[in-house]
Amino acid sequence: MDYGPLLMMALMGLVAGWIANLLLGRQGDLVGSLVPGVLGAYVGAFIQRHAQLDLMRIGNPLLEQLAVAVIGAVVVILVARSIVAEPRR
Repeated sequence: MDYGPLLMMALMGLVAGWIANLLLGRQGDLVGSLVPGVLGAYVGAFIQRHAQLDLMRIGNPLLEQLAVAVIGAVVVILVARSIVAEPRR
């Protein structure tokens, strides 16, 4: 079995999750960056497909994937925050 694509997806997810955490002002550990990043790659692809976003102007397929994954990771983190939000007093 070739683990290259799986390793690349994990690395891309880690970077996307880390960037999303930075954008949202959140400190995240390895798992806190990896999980939203990998899930964000799928969510970002779904958003890109349904919103018909054209990111092909970036010119680099790796950066295009990273941009989509970061958008998705931000969405995943915001949804997770809203679900786990503490009730206000």
